[in-house]
Amino acid sequence: MKHGQDAMTSRATPESKLIVTQSPFDAFVRKYGTIPRRGVFGYFVHELGRRIVGGDYPVGTTLPNEPDLVEQFGISRTVIREAMKCLAGKGLVEIKTRVGTRVKERSNWHHLDTDVMVWYYETGPSVEIMRSIKDLRLALEPEATARAALRRTESDIAAIRSAYEEMASTIGDVNSNADADLRFHTAIFAATHNMIYSQLIDLIAVGIYANRTLSGHEDIAEGQKRALPLHKAILDAILAQDTDAAIRASRNLLEAWLARDYGF
Repeated sequence: MKHGQDAMTSRATPESKLIVTQSPFDAFVRKYGTIPRRGVFGYFVHELGRRIVGGDYPVGTTLPNEPDLVEQFGISRTVIREAMKCLAGKGLVEIKTRVGTRVKERSNWHHLDTDVMVWYYETGPSVEIMRSIKDLRLALEPEATARAALRRTESDIAAIRSAYEEMASTIGDVNSNADADLRFHTAIFAATHNMIYSQLIDLIAVGIYANRTLSGHEDIAEGQKRALPLHKAILDAILAQDTDAAIRASRNLLEAWLARDYGF
């Protein structure tokens, strides 16, 4: 297994044959995921989702039928049917009567769905998906930062500054610093006062969480030190309501972070 899967552990649920895979991303999914990782239904959805995204069931593949899944996992047909509906809602599969459930082309998958993004990280994100995320973030975040510089209120400034100050005081503390980092970016997206922009923070959230999950402690701490002045430049640009400086600062941060983590 690659990346986050290296740290995964498994255990069987007492009421079925389903093997529960415990992942470094469990805490993230509890907070940001759309399907809770609890109960047979939740565990089964995430297990099947990982298998599809990870390529165990390639595009175009027909998934095992209900009797086979009942035998393999020891779960009810009702759970299986509800799980398939859930995965269909995320664009991963297509359900056809008397034909079966087929894995759809990746272009149909809801890649901004939090669970789908996490499954990519858990199964070892491909170069394609990471380049796609980088490209989207480069297009999205600088413009969000510029809009925040124009539209921010005093309460927005207070939230951004508070998060930055916590980042500065928690260098070396992997979890606290990452939480503050996420609050920093969340506050910027909220300062756009655009409800669609505000909800796109999940794209950044999973990346920030993945950084603390997939990297070594020393690398993370060093990255925190290097990133702090880049975050300060963003804060200063927003305070000054300088949209050009905000765009430059945001791009500088993205280029530094993405080049270091993913080699692009």
